[in-house]
Amino acid sequence: MDQNYIDKQVKQGKVLVVINKLVYDLTDFKTRHPGGFKILEKYNGYDVTRQFEVVIRHSEKAKEMMKEFFIGSFQDRRQKVSWDHIRSNQEKLYIVISNNLYDCTEFADNHPGGKEILQLYKNQNATEAFKRLGHSQEAREKMDLYKIGELEHKKAEGNSQRWLLFFIGLVIAYIYKSIAY
Repeated sequence: MDQNYIDKQVKQGKVLVVINKLVYDLTDFKTRHPGGFKILEKYNGYDVTRQFEVVIRHSEKAKEMMKEFFIGSFQDRRQKVSWDHIRSNQEKLYIVISNNLYDCTEFADNHPGGKEILQLYKNQNATEAFKRLGHSQEAREKMDLYKIGELEHKKAEGNSQRWLLFFIGLVIAYIYKSIAY
């Protein structure tokens, strides 16, 4: 099971969570959850390993009970990718942040900042914009669910960097031409 499968199930009304790379269907348990349905609703479709083990510190009994809801292993689709691969795929809404590739296609409609901001950075490096906006720790944790690869090259470069270099070249050419005449 991968994130696309989980997203489709959630859209159909299922309550799925990932804990330690294992997928659990809590749909039938949602009304019996001691913490209430709201907390399950908040993290529906996401990796809740940290919340399950560190934040809430579920009991051994709760961990044992989870076996009843296990439906499969989470498939981590992380691959090494090139900018050519990213830019050639126009159907997907890919975004690069800190040399990591994220498939935001399914998430776009649910993005708190709106779909438009993601589309603005489609198939580009959005690292600076992501840092500048000051995303929460929760947002950073949720990102991991959409990570599908890592750039082959250490330094990520986006269209904005190419345009900047082009613009600098034009300025230098203009200055040189002005001085020469």
